[in-house]
Amino acid sequence: MLTAQLEQRFREALGDRAIEHEDSVQFAVHFARLLGRILTAEEITTTARDAMFASLGARTDLNRHQIGILLDLALAPENRLAVGHDELRAFGARFGLAQEGALRAAVEEEVDLASFSDDYGEGEALLLLDALFGVCAVDGRIDRDEIGRLKAAADQLGIDQMLVGALFRKHDVRHAQGDFHIALEGDRVGIGTDNSLPIVLPDPAVARRHAELVRTSDGWRVHDLRSGRPTLLNGNPISTSPMKPGDELRVGSFTLKLGPDGKFITAFGASTFSSLSVHSLSRTIGKTSLLDEVDFTVFSGEVVAIVGPSGAGKTTLLNAIAGIAPADTGDVRFDGQDFHRLLAADKSAVGIVPQDDVVHAELTVEESLYYSARLRFPRGTSRKQVDGEVDRVLEELDIAHIRHNRIGDAVRRGISGGQRKRVNLGQELLTRSTRVLFLDEPTSGLDPQTANDIVSLIRQLADGGRIVFLVTHDVSPQILSMIDHLMVLAPGGRLAWFGPPEQALRWFDVAHVGDVFSRLAEDEPTAWAERYKKSPTFRTFVRTRRHLLGLDSGAAGSKPATPRSRARRSALGNFFTLTARYARTKRRDWTGLLVLMSQAPILGLFMWVVFPAPDPPAMFMLALSALWFGASGSVRELIADRAIWRREARVGLGTLPYVGSKLFVLGMITGVQCTTLAFMCWVLLPMWGEYGYNPFLLAFVTTLTGWIGMAIGLLISASTQSSEAAVGTLPLVLIPQITFSGLIVKVKEMGLLAKALSYLMVVRYSFEAIIKTGDRLTEPLFGGQRERAAKPLSGVLYNLGFKQSAAADDMGLPFLGLLAVLIGILGGLIMLTLLQTRRTRKGN
Repeated sequence: MLTAQLEQRFREALGDRAIEHEDSVQFAVHFARLLGRILTAEEITTTARDAMFASLGARTDLNRHQIGILLDLALAPENRLAVGHDELRAFGARFGLAQEGALRAAVEEEVDLASFSDDYGEGEALLLLDALFGVCAVDGRIDRDEIGRLKAAADQLGIDQMLVGALFRKHDVRHAQGDFHIALEGDRVGIGTDNSLPIVLPDPAVARRHAELVRTSDGWRVHDLRSGRPTLLNGNPISTSPMKPGDELRVGSFTLKLGPDGKFITAFGASTFSSLSVHSLSRTIGKTSLLDEVDFTVFSGEVVAIVGPSGAGKTTLLNAIAGIAPADTGDVRFDGQDFHRLLAADKSAVGIVPQDDVVHAELTVEESLYYSARLRFPRGTSRKQVDGEVDRVLEELDIAHIRHNRIGDAVRRGISGGQRKRVNLGQELLTRSTRVLFLDEPTSGLDPQTANDIVSLIRQLADGGRIVFLVTHDVSPQILSMIDHLMVLAPGGRLAWFGPPEQALRWFDVAHVGDVFSRLAEDEPTAWAERYKKSPTFRTFVRTRRHLLGLDSGAAGSKPATPRSRARRSALGNFFTLTARYARTKRRDWTGLLVLMSQAPILGLFMWVVFPAPDPPAMFMLALSALWFGASGSVRELIADRAIWRREARVGLGTLPYVGSKLFVLGMITGVQCTTLAFMCWVLLPMWGEYGYNPFLLAFVTTLTGWIGMAIGLLISASTQSSEAAVGTLPLVLIPQITFSGLIVKVKEMGLLAKALSYLMVVRYSFEAIIKTGDRLTEPLFGGQRERAAKPLSGVLYNLGFKQSAAADDMGLPFLGLLAVLIGILGGLIMLTLLQTRRTRKGN
C-alpha cells in the first residue's frame, strides 16, 4: 500500500514527464522503497544518498533532479515504515482481527526482496544488493553489525555467497589493505563466517566455524575445527599448533597475523577478484553433440569439480575453455575480455595438469622445476630470480625436503606418487601470472589419504586467488568438502547441474554424489539440461553471476583492452635450456648411455675379425653401422617426452629449439659412436699406407651418415604414436638400404625400377663416399685365394655400378658431390621432422 502511494506521489511530482519515463518509474520506486525500508535513520547519510543516486542513475533514464525527488519521498520517515509479523499481531490485539487482516493484506502487497528478484530478475537483484553494500560502506568500510544484514539480504534476493564475498572485496578496502584489527578477548576466539563468532570473515572460502584460537599459559594455540577446508599456519596445514606473535594463519583467502603482544590479530583479505565466464559453448562433429549451450561463471578462489559419465564432454569443455580446441559457437571471457585473445598474448595465464605425470624421471625435483622455469620466464630473468621462484613453489607445495631427490617412475624408483603429482602441478605454478588451473584426475592412482592431501593443496591454491577446474571421478565426502561447485555434465555436453555439491544431492534426489550417474541415465540428457535451466539454482549460480560482471569496471560487453604481449625467452635461450636438460637426462640414464657407447667398440672388433683388410663389404658395413647408430638411438626420443613437449609448447616453446636440442645432444652421441668406429676400422683393418685412407675424412663421412640415420629416427619418432610402432618401422627403412645399396646386387645389374630406387638410398651415397676417402681397395677373397691385392678405386666403382664407364678417368659422382647429396638429405629430413613435430603440438 505504501509502495503504491509512493509511486502515485512520485508520478504527481514528475507530472507529464512520468509518461516519458514509464519504463523506469515503477522500478525506481520499488528500488528506492526497498533501500529505504532496509536502512535505519542513522544510515541515511550524504554518502548513502550518493550511493543510491549512482545506482538509480546507472539503471534508469531519470535525471539527477528526478532521482532526488524520489529519494526525498522514499526516505521520508512515513514511507520507510516496515511492518513485521510481531507488529501485525500487536496491531490485531488492539484493533481486532478484521483490522489486522486488512493491514496484513496491505503489507503482503508490498514489494519485498524475494519478490523484487522474481519481478525484475537476477541482474536487478544484484544491482540492488550492490547499492545496499555501497550504502552500508562508510569510508570504504563495512561494520561488523552490517555483515549479517547484508548476507540475509543476499539470501532473500537469491544471490550466492561467492558474489557476496566479491561485493565485500569491492566495497571494503580493508580486504586489500589488511586493516582488520581485532582485539582478542576471552580464552576462546572462534573464526569463521558465523556472525556469532568473535572473528567473522565474510568469504565463502571460509567455513561457518573454521578454526579457533585458545588461550594457554604460553600464549595462543590454534585448532582446526575439521570443517573440510584447510587451515594453514605459516604456510603449513595444521590440525592444532601453538601460534606465536608474528605467525601468519591462513583461513580461506584471509591471512591473520598475531600482534607482537598477542592481544590483537590483523586480518588481510584477498586483493583481487577475477571472473571466468563461459557463455553458450557448443561444439558438434557431424550430427554428434560434444557441447550443447554450456553456460557458467567462476570467480577467483573457487574450485569447480567436473563430473559426468564417459562421453559427457568433460575434456572437450576444458579444451574449449583453454583454447586448445575452441568451440564452434559461444565465447569465453576473463574479466570481461576475450580469454583466448589474452592467452595468445600470455599463455602462462592457464595451467593444465594432465592425468599422467608429465615430468622427466631422471631429473631431481629441483632440476625439473628449474628447467621448466627457464622455459617459461622471459629473457633477462636472472638465475637468482629463477631460483627464488623455484624455492617459492617448493615451499608452497610442501616438497622442499625432497628437492634433491630423483623423480623416478614406475620402473626407476624415486619419489612417491603423491609427491610426483605435486611436482607435476608445480611446473604450472612457477609463473605468478597463472590464474586458471585445469587438473585432470589429479588423485587417480593415489591412496585415500594422499588424495585428500592433494585436494587440500588444490584448495589452498584456489584460496590464493586462482580459479581451479578439477575433473575427477572421486566424489568422496572428504573431496567434496573442499570444492565450491559441482558441475555435472550429461552425455552430449549438456549442463545438468552447476552449484554447491550439497544442493546437488537434493536436486538429483540422491544420498551420495556417486549416485548422480545412475540418475542421469533415467532421463534424456536434453531433459536434464532444460530442467536445470528453468530452476532457481540456474538463476542464482549462472545468470546472476553473469550480471555481476556488469557491476565491475572490466564488464562483459565493455570494449576489451588490447592485451600486452608478455616478454618471452628467446629461441636461442630455450635451445640452451632444453639442451642442458636433455643432456642431463641422458647422462642420468647411465645404463642406456653405456649401451650406446659400447656399440662402436664392439662392432669395431667384429669388423676386425671378419675383415682383415679394407674391401667393399667392410666399407658397406661401416656405412650401414653408422646409419644404424643414429637411427636406433633417436627412434624413440620424440615419443618418449611428447606429452612434455605438448605441455611446454602450450606456454610458448617453439618447435625449432625443441628439435634442435635433440639434434645437438643425439648428434654428439652419434658423432662419438661414428668417429670411434671409423678410427678403429682405420687402425685395425688397416686402411693407411698403400690404401691411402684419410682418417679425418673417413670419420666425417661416417659421422654425416650417422646424423642422417639420427634424422631418420627422429622423423619416424615424430610420425608414430608409440615406441613399438617406431621400432617396428625402423627395419622397413634400413632393410631397403641393404638391398638397393649396390653391394648384394650391383647397380649396373639391377632392373630399371630397382636402379631408380637405389638413387633414393642413403647408404648408396654414403658407401661410395666412404670408399672415396682413400685411394685403393681390395677385392673379397673367393675360392682358394689367400692373398688380397690392393686395386685402384676405378675398377671397384665400375663393378659396383657407381662408375659410368670402365675408363680410368671416369670416377662417377665426385666426392664433393656425394657430400652435397648427403648434406641435402640431412637437411630435408630435419625439415620434415620439424614440420611433423609441429603437427603433434595439439595431438594431431
